[in-house]
Amino acid sequence: MHTHELNKEKKLIMDWLRRIGVEFHTGFLVVNSSHRDHPIVYANQAFYDMIGYTEEEVFGKNGRFLHGDKTDADVSRQIRKCAESQTAGVFEIVNYKKNGAPFWNEITVQPLPFPEKNLQLTLMLQRDISNRKKSDALIKLQQETYNGIEQGHMLNVLLQKCCDMAESFFQDGTKCTVMLVNDDNHMYVGAGNSMPKEFQEAVNGMLVEETSGTCGPAICFKEPVFVKDMKTDFLWRDFRSLVKHYDLVASWSIPILNSAGQVIGTFVVYFPSPIEPCEKDIDFLKQVATTVALTVKYSQQQVEILKLAYTDKETELPNRHYFRNEVMELLQEKKEGFIAFISADEYVKVVDQYGHGAGDMMIAELGRRFARIRMPHEPLIARFSDSTLALFSMTPLDLIPEYLDMITQATIEPVMVRDLELFATLKIGVAIITPKQQDADELIRYADSALSKAKLRAGESFCYYENEHDEFMMKDLRIANELTAALRRGEIGVHLQPKVDLETREILSFEALARWNSPELGTIAPDVFIPAAEKNGKIRMLEQAVLKRVLVWLKSRKDQGAQMYQVAINVSTDHFFHHSFVPHLVDTMAEYGIEHRWIQLEITERIGFVDIETAHKVFKQLKAYGFASSVDDFGTGYSSLSYLQKLPVSEIKIDRSFISNMHEPATLAIIRTIVQLAENLNLIAVAEGIETESQREILLTLGCKIGQGYLFYRPMPLDEARLL
Repeated sequence: MHTHELNKEKKLIMDWLRRIGVEFHTGFLVVNSSHRDHPIVYANQAFYDMIGYTEEEVFGKNGRFLHGDKTDADVSRQIRKCAESQTAGVFEIVNYKKNGAPFWNEITVQPLPFPEKNLQLTLMLQRDISNRKKSDALIKLQQETYNGIEQGHMLNVLLQKCCDMAESFFQDGTKCTVMLVNDDNHMYVGAGNSMPKEFQEAVNGMLVEETSGTCGPAICFKEPVFVKDMKTDFLWRDFRSLVKHYDLVASWSIPILNSAGQVIGTFVVYFPSPIEPCEKDIDFLKQVATTVALTVKYSQQQVEILKLAYTDKETELPNRHYFRNEVMELLQEKKEGFIAFISADEYVKVVDQYGHGAGDMMIAELGRRFARIRMPHEPLIARFSDSTLALFSMTPLDLIPEYLDMITQATIEPVMVRDLELFATLKIGVAIITPKQQDADELIRYADSALSKAKLRAGESFCYYENEHDEFMMKDLRIANELTAALRRGEIGVHLQPKVDLETREILSFEALARWNSPELGTIAPDVFIPAAEKNGKIRMLEQAVLKRVLVWLKSRKDQGAQMYQVAINVSTDHFFHHSFVPHLVDTMAEYGIEHRWIQLEITERIGFVDIETAHKVFKQLKAYGFASSVDDFGTGYSSLSYLQKLPVSEIKIDRSFISNMHEPATLAIIRTIVQLAENLNLIAVAEGIETESQREILLTLGCKIGQGYLFYRPMPLDEARLL
């Protein structure tokens, strides 16, 4: 809407407004609120001076042309609603000047109704209140900083608030960072989330020099440094590519001084356009820098206070109070994990012989070693009492045995105490954490109780806290832990079960079967400890232990000149596909001097489901080396004829579940099919689990010539098999 469009009466009104505007030093504008778009029909010179636009650029526009990214849309709608309803109001909103700088605008809305002229105008007084807003923001920032320090917030989090606040008062795209100086006179990033990570990494650790960016000279001369164009300025010569890549133009650096007048860093502002500061900008940034200095000071003081309250001063490890508080916080995440109380038998002896200082050295060293364990998360470790370390870790339950094994492995190397090399014997009490458990004190009590039980056992020992709800879970964990120890101590034994000629009953070969009789848990069935070994990543160790036992037995027969028999060894899928499987097998055979033909490798048919192409390559290698191979439990898993064609195996074993049900016509038909399939593919069919004479006779009728089972021999210890 233009002035010439107004009637004579409206022109008189506008002339009256112009006369007022000349005399009125506060900026204001008038909008025609009876028009749908609320166009500006008049503004005084004070308003133009405030926003940097001319009358031609403003006249007839809606006030929204002053809006930008930081403008609150809700406040804008409230102002419009106030004008339409012809009610008075006062609003604060962020608007933008012509140069892109945001400013806080206080708008007082006053209706100017002229009903007799059929005209509805609204007067809007305009006042730049940015300075007041900056002061308010600084006060609020200081309050939030002090509260954050008391609540233990990290220093970088507090400094980031300073950056966020400062950025809000400058043009869009402005980025602020805090660069702190360490004792070696190098700068490091204290905060600056809006800056690209690559840029931060490039300037992090930069040596303070008089010509290094805007920060270096600001630190060296203790004076603000302003660069209008970083792309051409000498100070940024070493970072031109970064500056260009991230489209940075101007940079201002304000030194941060402590109470002694020493420079501890700089507050840096980066702009996307060439800009020079005014006195108000410099004063504002100096106040921000002062707030940063106070934040650093009081944060460091708070760290020292917290350190005294939550740190064991003799070892510098967290103490029991810190541990308890952190566990309470971490339990809120509702994840699986464990608390372990760890004690070394030798602690009391060390204290008796060398004093408490030596005992502290021992505990500190053990704490450092345990802290280096990263599986899967960094542990929380504290000195809970003189002789006990407490460890908390968010670890899935099935990985806990492996974690505890790594704890014991950490003491393989001796601990140096004064002039003594000490091998620590650990006692460990463990409390399992499930997502439902939220009581830190209760879990700590559980771990302490378990440690008390562990101390009653001789040598290195683990003990889990158990209750009726966790019975089955605890059983699995105990087995997994004891299995690890059993493998290390060589407790895994081997029994051999003969494979025989079904017609003559003559022994043709053997199958090796792992057996475990634990001093702690008694006899553990293979269908219990073998899945536990697979689940906890110990199956390779288990099968390698079985191989070595078998090779010792074969070597003794060879040395005695006794008849040699081929022995089949079961190999898990994980072990079979491991890159070291074939090389380790060949090297171990060479170590014992046994020909490859005396070892047969039994693989379950699931292997065809995992990776048939890789399986083919491995089997081909085994055949080239002279190893025999067999598919175990045939017919119960993958059962695809295609994989039998692709894999160069020499034998398939009919699973015992078919043999025990061969009286059923359907099962008998399956057995007949497997035997015929083996014959057609030039493979040997071996029946497992034969227990009756009737089963033997039926198998012979079907054409199966080899079998094993209780009808002939039960699995027997190696010494007993040596007599055959």
